[in-house]
Amino acid sequence: MAESNNDWETVPVARRTPRGRGSRGGSSSHNDGRRGNYSGGDNRRNTDRYTRRNYQEDAGNTKVIYVPPNKVGRIIGKGGSKIRDLQSESDAKIKIGDTSGCEADITLIGTDQAIAKAESLINDLIEDYKPPPPKNDHVDNSSTRSDEIFTTNESGVQVVDWEKLNAYHDQEQQDRWAKLPPIVKDFYQEDPVVANMSPDEVKRWRLANNNITVKRTFDDKPDLRPIPNPVVTFEQAFQHHPEILEEIYKQGFKQPSPIQSQAWPILLRGDDLIGIAQTGTGKTLAFLLPALIHIEGQTIPRDQREGPTVLVMAPTRELALQIDKEVSKYQYRGIKSVCLYGGGNRKEQIRELSEGVDIVIATPGRLNDLVLARHLKIINFSYIVLDEADRMLDMGFETQIRVSLCDVRPDRQTVMTSATWPPGVRRLAESYMKDPIQVNVGSLDLAAVHTVTQKILFVEEDGKEAALFDFLHNMDANDKVIIFCGKKATASHITTELSNKGMACQSLHGDRYQSDREAALEDMVDGKVNILIATDVASRGIDIKDLTHVVNLDFPKHVEEYVHRVGRTGRAGKTGISLTFFTRHDWNNARDLIKILEEANQEIPEELEQMAERFEAMQLRREGGGSSRGRGGRGGRFERGRAW
Repeated sequence: MAESNNDWETVPVARRTPRGRGSRGGSSSHNDGRRGNYSGGDNRRNTDRYTRRNYQEDAGNTKVIYVPPNKVGRIIGKGGSKIRDLQSESDAKIKIGDTSGCEADITLIGTDQAIAKAESLINDLIEDYKPPPPKNDHVDNSSTRSDEIFTTNESGVQVVDWEKLNAYHDQEQQDRWAKLPPIVKDFYQEDPVVANMSPDEVKRWRLANNNITVKRTFDDKPDLRPIPNPVVTFEQAFQHHPEILEEIYKQGFKQPSPIQSQAWPILLRGDDLIGIAQTGTGKTLAFLLPALIHIEGQTIPRDQREGPTVLVMAPTRELALQIDKEVSKYQYRGIKSVCLYGGGNRKEQIRELSEGVDIVIATPGRLNDLVLARHLKIINFSYIVLDEADRMLDMGFETQIRVSLCDVRPDRQTVMTSATWPPGVRRLAESYMKDPIQVNVGSLDLAAVHTVTQKILFVEEDGKEAALFDFLHNMDANDKVIIFCGKKATASHITTELSNKGMACQSLHGDRYQSDREAALEDMVDGKVNILIATDVASRGIDIKDLTHVVNLDFPKHVEEYVHRVGRTGRAGKTGISLTFFTRHDWNNARDLIKILEEANQEIPEELEQMAERFEAMQLRREGGGSSRGRGGRGGRFERGRAW
């Protein structure tokens, strides 16, 4: 269950006479009606809005420390997130006092040990970076590299010589990487049957298995090894790893999925891989089983390594938990994993890391947090997976990914999975991958799974709820449905309305506590409820094997999310139905939706074609400077009473 540390508050502090740093005393709380602000200048915000609850000071020690007011924001963090983490990690209570003067008062309450820990964490947090003087036998001891990096310009102002600083940083990184143990990456012994497949046989197999295409993503250098042939049975991939085969047999799988057949030889051989395939195609197992072999096959015994070996980054906590659940199904030589995500118990996650794990599954935000807090060293990872990379970029995580991976060793093995191949994903691949092999399952064009029947219902905005309730009342007893909403408020409203009508349901969205989100998903998987109302946090990484229907109450902002929503059903060879409510406000997505329907051989409603044509005509009029018919140029006349 997620831990809640919402017990901090800001404390108004009366002005006091100057005093020494670190003085001990009693409570620093005064009721003079004044309020402190955590940052100066135009960015001041009243800290009352972050007060969660008042509490009586513990019967224990207090210590007041003083920091520059402009650094208090680092201690508080966005929405109070950092100060809650500091309290959780140190077991001390932290109160922010007066920040309007030349110093800000920070009161620490707790045991001596807790206070010392909190003070150390705060000092680390507010310390500005200064590069240490490097070891250099060719310079005089009286001169340091810092003197060269920090220079004074013509105006007498100290400035940084960024070229020298970057060169120094690069050299330091090279020295650190050189001290690391070598990575073993090649564990593949090709089966004779696979090795003897002719080029025509390979081509026919790939064509018959969702038209797989395999190529070098970037330049095909002459010294690179040929791309390996696909395996068609589990035994061909793992015959030299009988324990892995035994775990596969336990899961009851009959044969590898197309992405697994082509990815396993590539990954077991130690190459970098970009796997592009739609959701529900077995991408997780494609990178997981080679990862288990990679962990066990390194030269340094697991109990002697300085940290975990495998890192899997995922865009959402739901997907991270789903991957962690998948890892737990395969008991291979005691390999342990930990799932790191925002909203989870941070202290418990740190404890699990300190006790030793082999696989870290993390969302970018929490990973970045623990890396910067020095609980996790990214340099120790030798097998890195960026799962659902396109989704991570859509959610704005590119900066956090790059910050977290800035220390990663250059000789690691890297895997990237994605449902699409946008420029941002290619940019990440260029930054973190070496001569990757790209495996595309199906077309690179946006496509929904073909096992789902896609239906479009044209409604007015205010007619959605009635149409939804009518659909739900006509569901079969064994049907299971996810209802996707565009906003958290809408999801909450629909949940309340259904509950009032006596319909058992659960909800999954960003305003719910993590423990409630996990319970909602568990209830759906276990069959306690058959209706889940969700936002797009559930569009990827959720695997409910017997889900029969997906309802798009609101069409998503990006058509890519439509594909992922639809992909929640029709998985593992089963069929499913998606129902999408489409209004006049969605007409800008009509043409993209038609392309997806055409690719999946679905029926194209005439109304959808008309909508697309009217929207395109409206765009042409605007580009040509002409006026549109009707008020606001809404793309044609929608008659009262029409279903669209």
